[in-house]
Amino acid sequence: MGKIYGIGVDAVSVDRLTQKRMTSHIVRRMFHPEEVEQAGNLKDPRRAEFLASRFAAKEAFAKALGVGFTKVRPSDVCVRCDAAGKPMLYIFGNTAHDEVLEHLDIHLSLTHEASMAIAFVVLEYKEGFC
Repeated sequence: MGKIYGIGVDAVSVDRLTQKRMTSHIVRRMFHPEEVEQAGNLKDPRRAEFLASRFAAKEAFAKALGVGFTKVRPSDVCVRCDAAGKPMLYIFGNTAHDEVLEHLDIHLSLTHEASMAIAFVVLEYKEGFC
């Protein structure tokens, strides 16, 4: 493993993201269009777990970057899973223009248990950069 730029962890209560509490306007503002579409195909409680884990990932990423949501727009950050189910973060829009990101690999771990969703992010300098 290379030199670590930053780490971030976040926990989100699944109950905070139930369909009853999350209007479509709020969901569109906080989540990438791909995530909005995926969430639209789910029913609570699975939908709330999905949104909570994705929001925890966005928070953990912003913390690892060291800027919080001052420079990270939540809807610019998207969690996608590969064929094996491994979650990965993809960065779009203005957030993607942060110069430091081109030199970093992003590692993400997600979990949810009962009423909590937890995300852990490690930002690591790419090999040969630092």
